[in-house]
Amino acid sequence: MNRRPNQSRPASRPLAVGVLRGEGSSPELIDVALRVLEAVCENRGLKLRVEMGGDIGSLSARRTGEYLSGEVVEFCRKIFGAGGAVLAGAAGGRFVYDIRRRFNLYYKLNPLRSYLELRDVCRLKLPAKPIDVLVVRENLQGIYQGDSVENSSEDGREVSHTFVHNEKQVRAVLEVAAAVARSRRNMLTVIGKNSGAPAVHALWSACAMEVGQAADVEFSMLDVDYAAYKLLQEPESFDVIAAPNCFGDILSDLGGILAGARGLTFGASYSAEGAAIYQTNHGAAYDLAGSDMANPAGQIFSVAMMLRETFGLRTEAQLVEDSVRAVWRSGWRTTDLAEPGCRIAGTRQFGELVAAEICNSAIQNEACSPIG
Repeated sequence: MNRRPNQSRPASRPLAVGVLRGEGSSPELIDVALRVLEAVCENRGLKLRVEMGGDIGSLSARRTGEYLSGEVVEFCRKIFGAGGAVLAGAAGGRFVYDIRRRFNLYYKLNPLRSYLELRDVCRLKLPAKPIDVLVVRENLQGIYQGDSVENSSEDGREVSHTFVHNEKQVRAVLEVAAAVARSRRNMLTVIGKNSGAPAVHALWSACAMEVGQAADVEFSMLDVDYAAYKLLQEPESFDVIAAPNCFGDILSDLGGILAGARGLTFGASYSAEGAAIYQTNHGAAYDLAGSDMANPAGQIFSVAMMLRETFGLRTEAQLVEDSVRAVWRSGWRTTDLAEPGCRIAGTRQFGELVAAEICNSAIQNEACSPIG
């Protein structure tokens, strides 16, 4: 994704990771992801400093009246100031929208991928080559960041909701998307809805044309409804997708179908200064809390993304991803990915299997490394 890694962290300085454990099944997933992160650091000789933050989402609202408390804001500010990143579990209410606004996390990267190891799990007929699409989602405008007013009328309750799309912000997100596209297959698809929201569509289209031409990127505009259809029917036709907040959210969720399960989805939100929050794309799965059944793969993949994008540790990130896939190849599945003949692992066991694979890979690489 070619995000610029943190250049200010000397190799001897520990990786600073702030953790917001979230609610529902999220704390279990976070614990597994941290176990994997620790395994990577131990086996690659990296120093790690993990700090735990406070409650977020509904847990925070019950205690403080806010989905994002001042305590958590200060915690994140300290982590970002130390050149670190935040690893967050899912949480209810307005938490994700509030924290994006508070730290100006103006865009989100959502990789949409398929995996050969899970080919028979997916309900779709996928192309032979694995899918690799990136959604660049605008975070700070549109419906999700709008303002609502409720009134009464003779017909009952009436709600009006207003929101904006600012040209400067649209350009900023499209410039990120164009830069990423240049590092990939040089194809950028920009999402709108020409007939449904013509003024918004026209703004994104005009900005996309200028940004695309300046970056020498092949770009096209596509209505969101057709984009959703095409993403499932012809996912290989996409490279980078740039989308307004709500549209990007919906298209990113389709990545769970392409991958095989929603528990495999993940992403991260970024500021221009490098602040970053890594998370899954799925919810808190309250119904699975405490059951040891939730799929931790998406949260583990978010750790790999953090290693690559914030800390510039591409080898370590690849090690994490390869280790998850190696566990799948050996026949292990969580219940949401179960198929005939597989072995079922719980949340914690799956994490231990991945950590063990990381250790085995590190030992093999060391044994194969030339001496001297």
